[in-house]
Amino acid sequence: MKNKPSRFLNIAVTLCAAGSVFAGAVANAAEPSENLDSYQGDEYVVTATRTELTTKEVPQSVEIITKEEIQNIGASNAREALRLASSVEVPEARTMDGFISIRGSGTNDVLVLLNGRRIPGEGSLSSAGGNNYVLSRINVNNIERIEIVRGPAGALYGSDAQAGVINIITRKPEQQSITVGVTTSDREMSNYYHFDTGKDGKLSATFDANFTKVRFNQWDGASMSNFYGPKQFYSLDVDYEMDENNKLNLYLDYENDDQAYNMMGRYVNRRVDKKTAALTYTGNNENSNYSANFTYGILKKGQTSKDDEYKFWSADVRDSIKLDDNNRLTVGAEILRHDQDASDITKDTTEYAVYVQDELKVGEKLLVIPSVRYNHHDTYGSETTPNIGTTYSFTDNQRIKLNYGEGYRAPSIKELYSESSMMGMGQLIANPDLKPETSKGYEISYEQEFGDTETKLTYFKNEKEDAISQRLIRPEIYQYVNINETSTEGVEFEVKKPLGNGFALVGNYAYLDAIDKEYNTRLDWSARNTYTLKLEWVEPVKQEWSVMAWNKWYSDYKYQEISGDEKNGSFNTFNFVINKRWGDKYRAYVGIDNVFDTAPDDMAYSGRMWRVGAEMTF
Repeated sequence: MKNKPSRFLNIAVTLCAAGSVFAGAVANAAEPSENLDSYQGDEYVVTATRTELTTKEVPQSVEIITKEEIQNIGASNAREALRLASSVEVPEARTMDGFISIRGSGTNDVLVLLNGRRIPGEGSLSSAGGNNYVLSRINVNNIERIEIVRGPAGALYGSDAQAGVINIITRKPEQQSITVGVTTSDREMSNYYHFDTGKDGKLSATFDANFTKVRFNQWDGASMSNFYGPKQFYSLDVDYEMDENNKLNLYLDYENDDQAYNMMGRYVNRRVDKKTAALTYTGNNENSNYSANFTYGILKKGQTSKDDEYKFWSADVRDSIKLDDNNRLTVGAEILRHDQDASDITKDTTEYAVYVQDELKVGEKLLVIPSVRYNHHDTYGSETTPNIGTTYSFTDNQRIKLNYGEGYRAPSIKELYSESSMMGMGQLIANPDLKPETSKGYEISYEQEFGDTETKLTYFKNEKEDAISQRLIRPEIYQYVNINETSTEGVEFEVKKPLGNGFALVGNYAYLDAIDKEYNTRLDWSARNTYTLKLEWVEPVKQEWSVMAWNKWYSDYKYQEISGDEKNGSFNTFNFVINKRWGDKYRAYVGIDNVFDTAPDDMAYSGRMWRVGAEMTF
């Protein structure tokens, strides 16, 4: 461990030396609010600070995946849309679709939001952690963009955001239209419909419907198949413009899954029924932007005669006040409640929080953003989590960013009281003696543009105490436990370079050291080195043809075989998608993932896979 700093320094120096060859894309992450209408691509966004800043100003490591990028990679769901995101891992090796990590930290540390709001889901109460099942459930064709914050974000977003935030932004009403589409692949097929009323006086709305059938898939040697069968998703998004400064939004969605899975030759039904309702008020005046949101959701999930029921409601208010031209203060409060009524336990938890953030510009070159959150849990008491970020711009094309934050997460109801099957791997039992986990993390980034070439180099480190994890305590019996200390440390290098004639090159490299310091072992589902190289061509005249090809390399990847044995391996996948557009009314695409069928079978990674889709708007 003593030699680690010099190792990271050597990596950083090597990457800096390569700066003339590689370049890093800079993007931003945001929470939707009253400022969504002012979103202007990569120049201005409503950032992770919940205020509008340029991508060069915001101190965090952030990334945006646009609707066009989602289309260009032929994604069938939001999980697939994240495949090219830097330092975000959604391993296909897991048959369960809830696992996700950012910078080596697991699902419980990644908060997934829908339009800036927390969402109800069994993930927040199950072994998967977080609300990450939404990544497979939401209608991907209704996504306007996905915004990602890497690094600690607990001061503004609270629990489950210790490693970062993934915010899914859906499409807003634009003009009267109807879109019909169909996609099919080795994994699933679906047809979807998008209705846009356009603006009719003060009222506008969109309605979406998606009908999907997931295909059966079971890897050789696996005891369990994937969840397969039909699922349907509906959403209604209504905006009412009270006047030019005040707006109401009503969002409703409904999902129903009637799926099954094969467990050791026995077919088991799996039902999911989810409803969400959210009402949001936003307003602004000369010196203030304010909002209030109320969300309620209920999710029922069952494999037996009695469904497990999960209820969630939240209320949050926020006001960003312009104190002067160089100082903006944001204050907010939030209430969260989870209820679980399952076959083995009936419990509820409530959390209250208030937070304050000051956005201060010092001169022309320095921006400082301190924030702090006070959180009270009805079982575990109070905790304060601070954050401070700063950006210093040497010139318009050269800057350095620093960000430090702390995180806190109380054990969930599931982890404390409930028991469940681990899908053929044994039983997972609760631990009522669990302690809350806390974390401290920081990152240092250097960014520079060389003409039209952008570069970004980031060093990060996150340490967690009393991390909640699962451990084998006797044959086929796992239990939730606290790990004294874990550490994730690494370097990221990102690149973006237009090549002319419609070509663009994007690449990134990540070095990651994810360690369970109690046992001095590496954390599962993390690669020591990850390289991604993407080449995209867009026909420069009419822009009706586009081709995207990318290769992703993993080396020293720590994973579990289907048998449960731990293993390190290296592999890469080459993928491509071809898109054809006829104006802005019609689109079709075809693509192949893992073209050379090189992924290892022992980690249950799918082999070569095709995908085809088409849509029309009228």
